[in-house]
Amino acid sequence: MKVELLPSSIPPTEAQFLVSFLVNDEIAIDAGSLGLVSDLQKQERVRHVFITHEHVDHIATLPIFLENVYVPGPDCVELLGMEDVLDFIHRDVFNGRVWPDFFALSTGDDRFVTGTPLKLHEPVMRAGLTITPIPVSHCVDTLGFVVDDGRAAVAFPSDTGPTDVFWEHLAAAPRLDAVFLEVSFPNGHADLAATTGHHCPATFAAEVRKFRRDVRWIVVHRKARFAAEIARELKALNLPRVEFVKPGVAYEF
Repeated sequence: MKVELLPSSIPPTEAQFLVSFLVNDEIAIDAGSLGLVSDLQKQERVRHVFITHEHVDHIATLPIFLENVYVPGPDCVELLGMEDVLDFIHRDVFNGRVWPDFFALSTGDDRFVTGTPLKLHEPVMRAGLTITPIPVSHCVDTLGFVVDDGRAAVAFPSDTGPTDVFWEHLAAAPRLDAVFLEVSFPNGHADLAATTGHHCPATFAAEVRKFRRDVRWIVVHRKARFAAEIARELKALNLPRVEFVKPGVAYEF
């Protein structure tokens, strides 16, 4: 399985402002920076976009992406997410004001996008991958995803603070190779992290310690202004197998 966190800065740096993961080039988890990929052929290979939640850093370039990859005909991108998130995207983004209503324009054999609601804990199969949506603990209803290709499995908890359901699911999984887990704020902003449903290094460490499997922990979602401070605090904890994500680098599992 190949996983890449798409860069969200120009030139590409470790600073992360937006969220889009590519899995095996055909599936995207979130569309924060997806529509900014300069290689349009790379965008065109993405046929399924899984949305964790409606926050702007996770959907910012979805309209641009759909416009970039549109070709007349029935073969269009599939957008997958919770039903209320799909409704929000239609009502508040593709509403004829912020952006043309691509859902209403997708009629007959000429389609921009199709929406598929997901149900919690019910896996779906796309592009040879089994993808299971699991709830996490954010300030709005949010999905994490577990992606399994039959040989490797990778977890994407998305934006979350301390959670249990997600780890309980992973504890029962037959395999797990890596977790892309967020740390958004330094410990000095622990109250803000708790209020907004994010991690600081202290709560990140607590999650790692309560999950007793040997996996790679790949740190994502550091707020740019706090990135160096978060890195110092995490390194001081000496947690095993913790590393910092490198946007634009393809991880192989």
